[in-house]
Parts: sequence; structure tokens; C-alpha cells
Amino acid sequence: MKFAPFPLEDAVSVVTGGARGIGLAIAQHLAREGARVVIVDLDGKAASLAAQQIEGGRAVGMSLDVGDRAAFAALVDEIETSIGPIDVLVNNAGIMPVGALVDEADGVAEAAMRVNFWAHYNSYRILAPRMVARGRGHFINVTSAAGGIHSPGLATYVATKHAATGFARSAREELLGTGVTISVVMPSAVKTELVDGIRFSWWERLGIISPDRVARRAVTTLRRRPAVVGAPAGTVPLLRLHPLVPEPLWLLGRKAVGADRTLEPIDRAARAAYDGRIEQQITHD
Repeated sequence: MKFAPFPLEDAVSVVTGGARGIGLAIAQHLAREGARVVIVDLDGKAASLAAQQIEGGRAVGMSLDVGDRAAFAALVDEIETSIGPIDVLVNNAGIMPVGALVDEADGVAEAAMRVNFWAHYNSYRILAPRMVARGRGHFINVTSAAGGIHSPGLATYVATKHAATGFARSAREELLGTGVTISVVMPSAVKTELVDGIRFSWWERLGIISPDRVARRAVTTLRRRPAVVGAPAGTVPLLRLHPLVPEPLWLLGRKAVGADRTLEPIDRAARAAYDGRIEQQITHD
């Protein structure tokens, strides 16, 4: 199905988890295309500082716990009253706990599901009816290549991304004919704090991409509004081949390249700042 390009000039665009990394890069690209950008983040001060980095004064920063539906609804009301109807919602906020599942702290899975899945669900339930009534709107849901594959050491993260990807693909079809669309962006490993402390082999490091590369793929979904895109290009076709690989062959391949581990050993000191933000999400449950 073909969709008309979504005009970004003065479009009100909200980016969750926008204070750093992929979210900030997406906000910068949206602003360059003429959008008015609202950067939201659990860390409101960081969101405001990030907004100051956007040229032309086209961004503001606000605080939000994306897993809190009442707070999300209140923020949407505030934005639509003070700035204007929301045209684009980028669900980018996410957390990635790593390590063996048996060692995972209590509350981590619940926090990851709140941020990685329930935030997407909440944004849809709050905003989709308003967008449908206006006959225009676009969701960009940043999930992960982990939403189409499995990986030891990332069991909880993988589960949340499968949920988010499946939700978006299903909800998209319910919106056909309304003028509102959802595009899923599935990045591979990205050079952000999510990968801090993980000791990648040389060949794994070759596949780590920049936040800007993901941002460009995300913003280009506004041109044709596709169902799903990968970053880098070619990621999605590879993911579709994954279920066809027999498990013995899959395990043999992982062992051959040294990927048959739960991402251990993990440098927890290098990952301390990021793990601290996961702890913040647990305290918000």
C-alpha cells in the first residue's frame, strides 16, 4: 500500500528518550527538516539541555516517565494545548539489561517491559484516537534487531522488543485508511550507552553503527511510511531468514564465531552509569 509523504514543516514531533543517543540524533534530524520538536526523557534536566543543542530554537525539553500512562496522557494534553496537535511520535526510549537471566535482579524485567513495550502501547492508546480524528499522524517505533531474533544474555530485552515489534505491526494494519501510520525501525547494535561494558570481538564491532545512521533511517520513514525498516539497510531481510536456520546449525555457527555466551564477561564498572538509569526505572515501578 502506498502512502503520501508526511510533511514535516512545523509538524509537532515528540521524541521519547531524546536526551541522548538515538533519540537526540532523531530530534536533530526532525528539526533540520522543519519540525517543532519536543524532547522528553526521564531526566528532565538532560532533556532541556538536549533541546538547547537543537539549532533554531525549534525544540523544548520535558520530563516524562514513559511507562506511566497517566503522566504520558497529561504530557500529551500539555503539549497539544501549549504547542499544537502532535503529528509525529517517536517511541525511542528503551533500556537493555544484559547478563545471564538467572542473575537478573528482581524488578528489571518489569521495568524493561514498561519502557520498551508499555510505553509504545500507552502512546498508541492516548494519541492514535486523536490522530485518527484529525486524519493525520505517524508513529516511529524504534525497537531492535533483537525483536526478530534470539540471543543469550539478552533474554528480557529480546522479549520486550519482540512484543514491541509485533504490537506495532498489528496496530499498523488496524489504522489502514485513517491517514495514521506506524513504522518500525529495527537497528543492529548501536554505539550508545546500551553497549557500554560489553566486550565485543573484532567482527562484532564491525556491525556497531552510529546513532546518526539510525536517526536517518527513522526520519526517512516519513517519506513512504513503510511498515518496517532496518538499520543498516539489509537488516530486515536477514532477520526474516533467521527462523529458517535449524537450531543445531545456529548453535554451531554461534560457537564458531565466539558468540555462544551470555555476553560475559561484562565490565560492570564501565556500564555503571547506564545500569544506574535502569535502577531509576525500577524505582518508578
